[in-house]
Amino acid sequence: MRTPRRTTIALVSGVSAVAALASCSSGAATADTADETASQPSDEPTASEDTSAQSGLTDGTYSATGTYESPAGQETVAVSLTLADGVVTAVEVTPEATNPTSKQFQTTFASGVADVVVGQPIDGLSVDAVSGSSLTPEGFNDALAQIVADAQA
Repeated sequence: MRTPRRTTIALVSGVSAVAALASCSSGAATADTADETASQPSDEPTASEDTSAQSGLTDGTYSATGTYESPAGQETVAVSLTLADGVVTAVEVTPEATNPTSKQFQTTFASGVADVVVGQPIDGLSVDAVSGSSLTPEGFNDALAQIVADAQA
């Protein structure tokens, strides 16, 4: 007896589904293996270890003034940042713009930047637009580079 074409297609689809599920289950086994590997000791620092010596940064509070170019001309923004174990634990931005529009953008940036940087490692940290401010981050990042240099000294 000849098998109808629809039955053949259904069988092939079923085999494909079983193969897909089998590959998912082998992925779960890989995840279990990864969990076992993660629990083994490693040379990587743990949260309780002092990473400031390893990162080459000294804990403390640092301040710098960053500059950037706005449509109204060059503006500055003051940044104070606290580091512990190479991680930002506090940040304060003080608007210093002379142009009223720039000052407004700096103020909104200052109100939202902590949500973006606190808890982040300072190595490689770079801030983009925050709270609608797209130019103030340039000044912030300029100050951040100065702070990293100071923390390495």
